[in-house]
Amino acid sequence: MSYKAVAILAGVALGGLVLTAGQFTTINTGENGLYVSFDGKVKNEVLTPGIKYDGFGTIRVFNTRKITVAANDLRPKTKDNTIMKDMDITVTYSLDPGSLYNFYTNYDMSNHGISDSGQIQLMSSYISRLITSAVNQSVDEFPALQANSSLDKIQDTIKLNLNQALDKNGLAGKINIGDVVAVRADLPDELVASVNRVVAAQSAKKEQEVKTETAKLKAEENQALASTVTTQSLEYQRLEVLKKAFESGSIKTIIVNGTPMNFLPEGTLK
Repeated sequence: MSYKAVAILAGVALGGLVLTAGQFTTINTGENGLYVSFDGKVKNEVLTPGIKYDGFGTIRVFNTRKITVAANDLRPKTKDNTIMKDMDITVTYSLDPGSLYNFYTNYDMSNHGISDSGQIQLMSSYISRLITSAVNQSVDEFPALQANSSLDKIQDTIKLNLNQALDKNGLAGKINIGDVVAVRADLPDELVASVNRVVAAQSAKKEQEVKTETAKLKAEENQALASTVTTQSLEYQRLEVLKKAFESGSIKTIIVNGTPMNFLPEGTLK
């Protein structure tokens, strides 16, 4: 066998060994990857969606489009110094793919999280810490009794504070905040009870005021009715009695201002 043939066979064998030694990794839409060699060195090149060959290293795949962070059991203080019983906030964010290398190599795992599927969620713990701070700043602008009715404004304020914090830390454009949703915002039990007592008292007072006003109007109506009976109805009844008396002949003459007046035809008096 010639030297050339041996070289070709060796190349094929080596190629086969490389292919069988490695594996393929699929990077889905909305994800990007980084290649990590067998000696742990990370290649500063962002891998785009598609099927990639690992070779003797590994490919780390990261979600860059929509990452969700839930910050639960927060207890921010309101403008009037009321400490909320419980506040849960959900924030979505995305990463600039060009920043993957920086996030993965320059930030330790205390800044990242792990998804249910085991995938590293870059900067999720970092964002979680920012959320806590942003919520405290935002809720502090609203009185406790306006917190629930002002949730839209509070969400907008939280997003604004998050973006300001990212800008301050040189991460504007590298991390993009999406939706901010206040899942719940519970006031302290004692405040809720106090509010309910006030509402009940106001309701009872209003009900009593309505009853009093109704009784007053009814009394005025009765008084007006009584006045009408005394002046108009009694006069009508008197005239009716006189009319019937004239018709029956029991009254022939009445005196008006001292003058006799005959109400029967002439010749009928006896």
